[in-house]
Amino acid sequence: MAAVLYVSAPWWGAEVSAAQRRAAPLITFAGSVAVGTLDPASAGYAAPLLAILSAVAVVDQVHQIIPNRWVVLLLLWGLAERWAAGHWIASLLVAVVIFVFYLMVHVVTHGGMGMGDVKFAGVLAFALGYPAGLVSMVAGVWAAGLYALLLLARRKNVRAQRMPLGPFLALGGLIGFLDLLH
Repeated sequence: MAAVLYVSAPWWGAEVSAAQRRAAPLITFAGSVAVGTLDPASAGYAAPLLAILSAVAVVDQVHQIIPNRWVVLLLLWGLAERWAAGHWIASLLVAVVIFVFYLMVHVVTHGGMGMGDVKFAGVLAFALGYPAGLVSMVAGVWAAGLYALLLLARRKNVRAQRMPLGPFLALGGLIGFLDLLH
């Protein structure tokens, strides 16, 4: 999966440097090995999710955009996961709640949070289901908040700076997926 991610870099939806093109597959490979160590049976279906999360993290960090193609791929992975695990109603409910919450933040901040973040968060919550989808959102928001506090502590003019949420949603997705395994 890491090799597929590496060669598909021109399709990611935004240009990335050679180092960033190598970073996402390395994250995917390391995450797959870690998941395989924890639960060998889950390593096969974890790799596509980890590839999506790492590509979203890299692209959003660089360009502050989450391309719709990654949201659609995550939705396809989530549909396959729901097909295998069931729990459709709970997954849809958590996805709608997360989507509406992030949409309200988008509206209140007048676009301070992008619609890519809103869509990605809702689909990620659906893909992971309940309670892992909720765990992923809480973990992602906490990670983003801690990072924002670190930025505030280090600089004086941080309030005007934009901070991509995608890497933190991806980190939360990884944490939620690990919660799903247990």
